[in-house]
Amino acid sequence: MSVEDLLAAFRTRLAVPWRPDEAAAGRVWMLWYDKALERRVRGRLAEFRLAAEQSGKGWHEFDLAPAFGTWVAGQPWFERAAKRPATLGTVLPDFEMQLIDQLRERLSGCGSNDILALTGAASLFGFMRASTLIGKVADAIPGRMLVTFPGTHHGGIYRLLDARDGWSYLAVPIPSSPSA
Repeated sequence: MSVEDLLAAFRTRLAVPWRPDEAAAGRVWMLWYDKALERRVRGRLAEFRLAAEQSGKGWHEFDLAPAFGTWVAGQPWFERAAKRPATLGTVLPDFEMQLIDQLRERLSGCGSNDILALTGAASLFGFMRASTLIGKVADAIPGRMLVTFPGTHHGGIYRLLDARDGWSYLAVPIPSSPSA
C-alpha cells in the first residue's frame, strides 16, 4: 500500500456524512499503514489536510513525537534521572496524565466539523500504550480524531509497530481493509 492509496481511502472516508450522535469510538479514525511508510505519511500530512479542507472540514494537528522528551526535560528531577534512567519507569504514570490532559486541551479547541490529526503514535512505544491514550480522550472528541498508526489492522485488532499483542478497538480503520 502506498501513501496515494492511503490518501484515496481517506478521501473516501471524508465523503461519508458525519452523524452528530456517533459513539466516541466511531469518532476515532485509525489511518493504519506499514511502519516503513511512517516518514512518508508524516512528510505528506499536508495533503491529508488539503483533502479534509476541500471536503469542508477543519484541520488541527497534535504531534506526540516530542512529548516525552519535552516533558521529562522540564522536570526538576531530570538531572538525577538522567544519571539513573532505570528510575524513569516510576514516573511514567505522571507522563501519561500530562499527555492525556494536553490532548484533551487540544481537542477542546476543535469543533464538531474538525479533524484533529494525531501523529507520532510510534514515539509512545515503551512509555505508554496508544490504546490507553485513545481510550482516555475518545469521549472528548467533538468532530473526528485521525490517528496516524504505523502498524497493522485485521479484524478490529490494531498492533502498533507489529511489536505487541494487538488491542481490539471499534475505531474506523482507514483503509477499511488490507486490500484497499
